Amino acid sequence: MKRGLLFSGALVAATAVGLAMICSAARAGSAEAYYPKRAWGSFNGGQMNTSLLVFRDLNRNGVYDLGDRPMSRAAVELDKPNGSSIMRLTNVDGFANFRMSVIQRDLEVVDPGHYAFRVVPPPGFSVTTGNASQESDYVVSPGSPGDMIALRTTHPVGLAADLTISGAVAAGSRVSLTGPDGVTAAAKVGPDGRFSAPATSGEWLVDVSVGGATQRRHVVVGAAPSVLSAFSGKGGPEEEPLPNQHIVGFDDLMTSPGVFEIPSGYGGLNWYNLVAMHQSFTAGPGYINTTMSGEFIAYNSSGHPAQVFSDKPFDFTGAYFGVGWDDAEGETLVLKAWRGDQPAYEDQFVLSANGQVYFAADYRRVTRLEIRTLHYWQAAIDDFAYRTGQ
Repeated sequence: MKRGLLFSGALVAATAVGLAMICSAARAGSAEAYYPKRAWGSFNGGQMNTSLLVFRDLNRNGVYDLGDRPMSRAAVELDKPNGSSIMRLTNVDGFANFRMSVIQRDLEVVDPGHYAFRVVPPPGFSVTTGNASQESDYVVSPGSPGDMIALRTTHPVGLAADLTISGAVAAGSRVSLTGPDGVTAAAKVGPDGRFSAPATSGEWLVDVSVGGATQRRHVVVGAAPSVLSAFSGKGGPEEEPLPNQHIVGFDDLMTSPGVFEIPSGYGGLNWYNLVAMHQSFTAGPGYINTTMSGEFIAYNSSGHPAQVFSDKPFDFTGAYFGVGWDDAEGETLVLKAWRGDQPAYEDQFVLSANGQVYFAADYRRVTRLEIRTLHYWQAAIDDFAYRTGQ
């Protein structure tokens, strides 16, 4: 017992001596040693991004302002002083990043000199800001994160989809469109019955005439090209629309990034195999580029068919559609609707990951809507609009 006590005392004494030495060493230092200042004349050896932002100019005013959204998967070229060029796609936040460093020679921007940026819009998009090409000189700046800086930084570049009204009609139909300015023009109808005409934002009237019957549609063109559901060719008055308009944007289902199966009862409808997700939860550019309101979007789970249904008839007014992944560029969306067991509507159109289209469905008094893609890729959906009765 005594030996044990002596051993414990020795251990305590040794520990105390060690602590004293540590404390003594600490007191020997200075605040300057613990918090050193940077020697600014030396090279840092690190790296920094030099970037350009591409955004969706939703109001088409040529200014990056409130309400505009990042444009993912836009191509940005960079011409370098040695005559070579490289390209980067914008990320989910809309930035094309080029890594810059004087010391790390395997990066994109390593030499001082004159650099030129150029945004290449996807097909069907135009630059609204007038600055698709921008230039700047880069100079060595020792001590900065990448030891190099730009003498002039880039400005955001806005893109907007070229607005059109398109659809499908019976062979031999005549299509005329009257715009917000009251001017009426004929649209060319192809051999397959499809037509497409340039449009501007605002309310349009679309008249389709065939076999002595005329059918009219009212279409409001917004920030995206509008695709009309197929015309029946029957003419005459349509059923009256149901009175109560609803739009669900899937932002009230969850408050944090992730995925959430849309439950039956949401918005007063039943949902099957549709999932809500934060737009940037995955790297799919189409989820970013299809989002129109809020931060959340819906898609058909695992790319398989999904349904929206109700015991009581509802009008499917329309929704924004895109495809989630760039590997599925050009995927075809197929929509079918029923009244009870009777087929009532069917349409199909092409999707893009670069941006959405607005499908002006005008499906009336349906009880079931099926949403599927031909090749089983995920269709992105936002601002699903519908009407219900009392």
